[in-house]
Amino acid sequence: MSSLFKSFIYSLRRLWHFSRRDFTYLSHPLFNANTNSDQLSQKQIVNQYLSMRKSGLLPLPTNQVGWRAFSQFDEDGILLYIFSIIGSTNRLAVEIGADCGGDFLEFPESNITNLLVNHDWHGLIIDASAKNIKKLTRFFRNCRNTTYQPPILKQALITRQNINQIIKKSGLTGEIDLFSLDVDSNDYWLFESLEIIQPRVLVLEFNQFWQSKDAVTIPYQEDAAAFTELRNANPDYFGASLPAMVKLAKQKGYRLVALNSFGHNAFFVKANLGKKYLPTLQVKQTKTSYPKSKKLEWVRV
Repeated sequence: MSSLFKSFIYSLRRLWHFSRRDFTYLSHPLFNANTNSDQLSQKQIVNQYLSMRKSGLLPLPTNQVGWRAFSQFDEDGILLYIFSIIGSTNRLAVEIGADCGGDFLEFPESNITNLLVNHDWHGLIIDASAKNIKKLTRFFRNCRNTTYQPPILKQALITRQNINQIIKKSGLTGEIDLFSLDVDSNDYWLFESLEIIQPRVLVLEFNQFWQSKDAVTIPYQEDAAAFTELRNANPDYFGASLPAMVKLAKQKGYRLVALNSFGHNAFFVKANLGKKYLPTLQVKQTKTSYPKSKKLEWVRV
């Protein structure tokens, strides 16, 4: 291929990507402005953790390592800390449930986006909302670091009947590095049904309003529309208690290592990973309280 022809092809490719860019989006002062510096800062953080590990200065309390880039709260920092300790394998991640409402341009509020954007990870994001998927598509299409290889985005209502099939059809099976689940409803039942992938790290949302030793979850909700109406009337009726998620995770070979600062996302790792620097978190209930929706149906597991 002649150099002139190559130049012509490259010019066409640049024009094609140029035409797909959203300049209203790119004009946002925070979008892409600090991507390179963010990457450098995060790599420096990783190197610092590695140095601290060699010097015997780990583990650190999770309230010292959490921070937010694209996650809703401090999940990004906690995940980077965990993977600094246990390392990554294939840098593949799956997330079910991602919001896009934190900014007027509605950037992702997602637990895997920072890894996709700043650490060259790849993965799959599934959400029931077509509107959210459209916003995510817009974001990753315009982000410099994901323009050429954006994550797979899938609009689907995940059920315990289809969770494995949909993930498999997206091309992901076997061991992956990270799985994040936050659907505010059937979280327990979806995690129970998950078999097609074997994540090394889990981020699972739980119902923070259950402050007790009760291992409980809402019954499986077949009718999503009916549950939405029920949830609108009872905002704290969703998901499962932390003891329920810890119990199920343990059955699947995981141990709890961290909670986010707002106490509604739990972080688990495979039981044999990082034992020295990621000690198992023992959850102690300092108070006992229940959601107002306790009067509704809950299932002990």
